[in-house]
Amino acid sequence: AEWSPPSRLLLPPPPPPPSRTPRRMEKLAKGIEIEPHDFVRFHGTARDETATMTLKNRTDQKLAYKIKCTSNDLFRILKPIDLIEPRATTEISITYRAGKGVADDRHHMGVYFIPAPEGCTATSVWAEHYGKAVGEYRVKIVVESSSSRKE
Repeated sequence: AEWSPPSRLLLPPPPPPPSRTPRRMEKLAKGIEIEPHDFVRFHGTARDETATMTLKNRTDQKLAYKIKCTSNDLFRILKPIDLIEPRATTEISITYRAGKGVADDRHHMGVYFIPAPEGCTATSVWAEHYGKAVGEYRVKIVVESSSSRKE
């Protein structure tokens, strides 16, 4: 009689693919440079204000980024999900919508990024992605007090 493996054979998980080694991911985790990297400042005027944030891909691989904010009512992000080509730079516009309420000091944006395969769209990369992002930044939003402004 032929030998057959047991029906509940437990095998170790397969090794990760070569492109997903920890060292490569560690390099990708430092792959985006953000300016300003610590906070985005608004002056707290009665009118809407727009600030610009620059994202620079420092790697040789295309990356997909996603930007989330603590309040989509107060802050509008233009291009919250997109791709950045290798060694390229993109500008993101953040608009403080003054008429939508008063901003306190707890607001921030999360900037997340992952490697993007060739021929994909930014939305499809994030739709198929599971787990944590390769890189993550937290940028504080500062809205200066409006009590000193003249109306």
